[in-house]
Amino acid sequence: MNVPALTFFNNKGGVGKTSLVYHLAWMLSELDRSVLAVDLDPQANLTAAFLSEGDVERLWESSADKADTIA
Repeated sequence: MNVPALTFFNNKGGVGKTSLVYHLAWMLSELDRSVLAVDLDPQANLTAAFLSEGDVERLWESSADKADTIA
């Protein structure tokens, strides 16, 4: 089985990559497609877009003493 993969990359900031990926992932999930969005940006804005503020705070607090994020 072939699994399609979309990759978005641009070194320039502020060009809308995070917004594009977030909305595309949401739209594909609404069409009952399985979606995996990987946030490799240390600022984790894509991750924060998918989670509530409380969940993001808990993740940052729990990883403060450990290196369990990609940086």
